[in-house]
Amino acid sequence: MLNGTSRTNSRHNRTTRHLVAAIALLLSMLSIHLTHAQPASTPEVSPTAIPASRQAKNVAIITIKGEIRSGITAESFKRRLAEAEASGADALVVELDTPGGEVGTVLEICDAIKASSIPNTVAWVRPNAYSGGAIIALACRTMVATDPATLGDALPIAINALGMLNQLPEHERQKILSPLMAEVVDSARRNGYDEYLVQGIVSRGVELWLVEDTQTGARFCIDRAEYAILFDNTPPTSRPRLVSAQATGNPQKMPSFPGPTPQSPTGTPDAAPSAPQPGPASGLASPDTSYRPASPSLASIAKEVSNPQTLGSQRPLFSESDRGRYTLIEYVSDGAGPVVMKHSDLVHLGFVDQTIKTDSQLKAYFGATNVERLNATWSEGIVFWMTNPFVRGFLIVVFLVSLFIELTHPGVALPGAIAAVALVCLVGPPLMIGMANWWEVAAIIVGIGLVAIEIFVLPGFTVFGVIGLICLFGGLVGTFVRQEPGHLFPDSPGARDDLLYGVATILLSSLSAVVAMYFIGKHFGSLPIVSKLVLSNTSDTDELILAMDPTDGVGIRIGQTGRTLTPLRPAGRAMIGDRVVDVVSDLGFLESGAQVRVVEATPFRIAVAPDDASQGEGKIV
Repeated sequence: MLNGTSRTNSRHNRTTRHLVAAIALLLSMLSIHLTHAQPASTPEVSPTAIPASRQAKNVAIITIKGEIRSGITAESFKRRLAEAEASGADALVVELDTPGGEVGTVLEICDAIKASSIPNTVAWVRPNAYSGGAIIALACRTMVATDPATLGDALPIAINALGMLNQLPEHERQKILSPLMAEVVDSARRNGYDEYLVQGIVSRGVELWLVEDTQTGARFCIDRAEYAILFDNTPPTSRPRLVSAQATGNPQKMPSFPGPTPQSPTGTPDAAPSAPQPGPASGLASPDTSYRPASPSLASIAKEVSNPQTLGSQRPLFSESDRGRYTLIEYVSDGAGPVVMKHSDLVHLGFVDQTIKTDSQLKAYFGATNVERLNATWSEGIVFWMTNPFVRGFLIVVFLVSLFIELTHPGVALPGAIAAVALVCLVGPPLMIGMANWWEVAAIIVGIGLVAIEIFVLPGFTVFGVIGLICLFGGLVGTFVRQEPGHLFPDSPGARDDLLYGVATILLSSLSAVVAMYFIGKHFGSLPIVSKLVLSNTSDTDELILAMDPTDGVGIRIGQTGRTLTPLRPAGRAMIGDRVVDVVSDLGFLESGAQVRVVEATPFRIAVAPDDASQGEGKIV
């Protein structure tokens, strides 16, 4: 009985095992089918396929969009970088879409990236990193990009007050070029970019050929002298891969070039050629930190570029013994202008690691759990907008016109309040970003005070008015001069450009303000809203006289007497003899109906004072 039961159980067990195996096989086939049915365009990167140096749980994205402005962009970037560090981010992505900007600000951002406690830094070119944007991208350890994307053309330029390019003298260009060249060479040595090719991004005259080590597969860009060492023939000089940007320093839209098929977000290239690799190939890498210029024209700045370097060059020292070991790949750059690279060039030449178009692809690139964007705050946006030259010019017009109305019609109050707000908007943002000092604010306030003394206390004295205007405009011009390297001394190119720009802006704004003042002075009483702000004590008879007799002050003589038709605060109208004229109170304010005597009469100004013979008939306030 026991044996029969065992055989029965054994048969049941075999049947159960067969059934389980069949179900497992069916599930396996179904899984394979579903796997092949997944869309090929949305693969996910498994954490095991991601290099350990790139893996990150928390990714912070800091965006740099638009012009890189003095003070504002750097301070905003450093604030957000500190926030990312304090929040425990283990990867930092710098998303770039910028035409470039101020040299000092760009270098400040690069220093912040390299000094960050987050070593896993990635530049995301989305889609353009021109000029300073290219230099910031090189400062990051790795680079990814959208398709299309453009990077390059960081040639130093100067822009005058009219927004046009200035031709820099060679000695000034070298002063600006040296720190930029030192920065990109340091970035190339830190992050494995081709040291010669990055020099072509910031300078003209860098002519390069791409060669490959047949033994190691490493690729390097070489100059004409190195080509002569490695090859017997004349170097090809037609159809360079990188068509140089025009020598204007402006971003140029460059045509696309044939290249490898872009990498997918998974990092799997489709038959892409190997990119230039850092490290020695045949000869030894440079044992010291000396700068190796990629063009003879850069030899003059070799000392200045070498001094700040802390890392040795990874380029091999080529010799004639290397002949036959290298093959020529292509003619890279003719050196006619600064290098500009499109997406295919960035992949082909080893700058871009992968093609990333969306945040989800970026998340897969790191194998991240959290991706957070750290955008500029609304207050930083306001400061950026308020320091725009056109906005500042408009504020100057508002300030001058409102000040004019308040000084010529005291007691209205609203124009004075508007002038005060415009002044705060003019001076406040520059103070916040280091474009203004306390003495400039003091000069503006003193200037307003002296102009007020000229109008109310000592009219016609002129000295206070002239000094006041000088202080006022000098202080306003001073707020245009940036307090940063290259702008500290009055004779420096940056400071000269800032002063010229400030003077031009204020002159144009003042001219616009004068036109507005003339119109307001002519039609002040009839302007909507404004006319209701002025207190009127005129009687119906006086209003009728004003309407019927719009005569001017021609024929008015000193000593004539008359009666005020409107309050003089200090300007208004009076009946002098049989004429209605515009007058100004020589001392203090007068109410309507006061008896007055002419104490000054010119084609431009008629001043009156209370008539001593009838002081009781009018009230002096």
